[in-house]
Amino acid sequence: MKKLYNIVKKWWKEEGYSPFHNFLREEALEILCTKMPFAMAANAAVAVTLFYFLYPAIHSSLLVVWLFAVLLLSFYRGASSHKKCREDHKTLETRYRQFRREALAMALLWMLLPIFFYPQNDIVLQLLMLLLLMGIAIGGALNIIIEQKISNLYIVLLLGTFALRFVAFDSLHILITLLLVIFIVTLLFGTRLLHGIMLKGIRQRRHLDDLQHRLDQIFKQAPVGILYFNTDYIVIDLNDTVTEIFHIPKEMIRNRHLLQIKDRRPIQDLPKVIEEGATIRYEGPYLTMTTNEEIWVSVIFSPIRDSMGKIAGGVAVIQDKTVEHEALMKAEFLAYHDPLTHLPNRKLLEDRYRLQINQAAREGYYSAMLFLDLDRFKHINDNYGHNIGDELIKETARRLQNVLRRNDTICRLGGDEFIIFLPMISKEPEKALTRIWSISEKIHQVLQEPFKLNNRTLYVTASVGAILIYGNREPLDEILRKIDIAMYHAKHKGKGVTTFYEENMDKSLRRTIELEHALRYAIEREELYLEFQPIVNAKEGRIYAAETLLRWRMNDGILISPVEFIPVAEESMLIHEMGMWLIEKACEAIKQMHKESLFNLQYISVNISSKQLGNHNFFEEVMAIIRHHRIDPRMLKFEITESILMEDPHNARQVIERFNEAGINFLIDDFGTGYSSLSYLKTFRFDTIKIDRSFIRDILDDPDDVTLVKAILDIAHQFNNRVVAEGVEKFEQIAKLEALEPDILCQGFYYSPPLSLEKFKEWVTKHS
Repeated sequence: MKKLYNIVKKWWKEEGYSPFHNFLREEALEILCTKMPFAMAANAAVAVTLFYFLYPAIHSSLLVVWLFAVLLLSFYRGASSHKKCREDHKTLETRYRQFRREALAMALLWMLLPIFFYPQNDIVLQLLMLLLLMGIAIGGALNIIIEQKISNLYIVLLLGTFALRFVAFDSLHILITLLLVIFIVTLLFGTRLLHGIMLKGIRQRRHLDDLQHRLDQIFKQAPVGILYFNTDYIVIDLNDTVTEIFHIPKEMIRNRHLLQIKDRRPIQDLPKVIEEGATIRYEGPYLTMTTNEEIWVSVIFSPIRDSMGKIAGGVAVIQDKTVEHEALMKAEFLAYHDPLTHLPNRKLLEDRYRLQINQAAREGYYSAMLFLDLDRFKHINDNYGHNIGDELIKETARRLQNVLRRNDTICRLGGDEFIIFLPMISKEPEKALTRIWSISEKIHQVLQEPFKLNNRTLYVTASVGAILIYGNREPLDEILRKIDIAMYHAKHKGKGVTTFYEENMDKSLRRTIELEHALRYAIEREELYLEFQPIVNAKEGRIYAAETLLRWRMNDGILISPVEFIPVAEESMLIHEMGMWLIEKACEAIKQMHKESLFNLQYISVNISSKQLGNHNFFEEVMAIIRHHRIDPRMLKFEITESILMEDPHNARQVIERFNEAGINFLIDDFGTGYSSLSYLKTFRFDTIKIDRSFIRDILDDPDDVTLVKAILDIAHQFNNRVVAEGVEKFEQIAKLEALEPDILCQGFYYSPPLSLEKFKEWVTKHS
């Protein structure tokens, strides 16, 4: 008996039995508590029915006690089921055990019926009792099927006890007993299957609930705005981030028709999402509905499909890019504008000059450039202080802007020096000269008006140097040199006047023709040669890469500057032949150094022009050279400037992507001097950016240059670009750059000037 007791105790013990996790127990209690009042009502009805039929035959007062106990327990369990199952101050385990004890008590009460109130001699009452107990057993088992242990107890205690009392030696009782045993076994097996099915359903439901909860939390707490809309473009739901971005309550956005919002810029292509299943993107300004505040947003609209693949709606993922956009705009503004007057600086002038002078050359227009210098400005600064001087500069800038056209450019070089670029004045030289004189006279007139600054009245004049420009052969530096000379001639004439540069265009044209003629035979005469300038890892002091530089020394020993002969080569269409020769020689050098085990570099870079990039056979010819020399394409990189990208961005992007796929990456040279540098980094895939030497030159003395270099380095990090600082000439510059970026690469005369191949190999051997 003790052994049997231990077996039953172990079977009943909570820890050893329960197949539920805590969440399943909670679900079980919820289901049981919900069904309990109905089950107890049926329980009481059966008890009353049995009492009605049994009492006349038995006449036992104990039957009344039994009925009272059943009714009392049924009422207690039915009335208090919800309260007891959901009492928060009790643990789940305590509530669960209490329910099982009450269920066991009810099963024991029903077990007493066949033990003490069995109608021995009345087969009809026996069968009636059997049928009702079978109903109680089935009903109880099904109602509490979620708790298989109690369900089995109901079946075994009620029907098992009755089966023992029903056993007799007559054939009818034996047959009924056998059928009852078969029924008990079948019922136990059936409840086991139903229990498993119910457990599986609860687990699946819980899993779905957990999944839904996680999705809801992701939706609510996502750092980006998420907005869901149906096929009629009605907003169904959105998270809090959307309201934070647009500063609008959810109630004003939910149920709103997206195609009816005031600012239509983000939703111009939205119908494509539902109608075509397309994913559309928008990044740009958006005017909020309530505050009319313009913010910068990034929005991706994507379709949502149901299980059948049919579009059921769409989702918008929204990010507030305002801070990021403002930072980029501020960095770009600082890079291209004078902080005092907010006029374009020299970097922006260079960019606009390259762009507009090329356009003027294509369309046959004359342009002009003026160099303006305030007379006796140093005297004003020395006598009235720099604050007055700064105010004078700002007022001068304002007056000059009122004189010029919208597409003209006023640039402050520094101090009291201004550059005025007048593109595309006229196609006729006489009209162009007349226009320049007219603008010059207006400039002198507006500057002759008194300047009233801080209760002081000042009178100022300016000396102006001017030049008429036709074509695009002369670089900006040469133009500035000439108008600088003209401006000093104006000062020598007595100040307050305008002087044109006097060298006529024929002399420049003759020089260009001479260079073009000589350049056609330069390769044949072996006058062209390469020099290599190392690119060094500043932190390690080891060579990282090198740039090839094309040089031209004529047979008479005269060295021609690339600034002079490269534009001639581009104009005469010799640039492609020269460029391919340069790439051929660079690959030969790579192969030779590799053969001599001297190629410890990451790459050698070659400068290419827009004419080469626009040549349809450029890619195939380059790859043919690489295959011929059997070198790794990754050893070769191309350097291009932003002006190349301006001419034909679409073609440039295709060519660059094609070379990238082949393993040849691109560097963007003179970064920071172009007007659209940041947009190019977004559009094109560049391996490395090279900070223009103009930023590095004054980095030790000019805080603005330090700020700009920091901004460029931050941008490079965002786009995962390596950075090369050009024009490094001092150790202090390297130390400053390394403090800003430990992994920066440097190129300049501090390490080495451009070298011939043999001297470069010696340098590599020494510094590897």
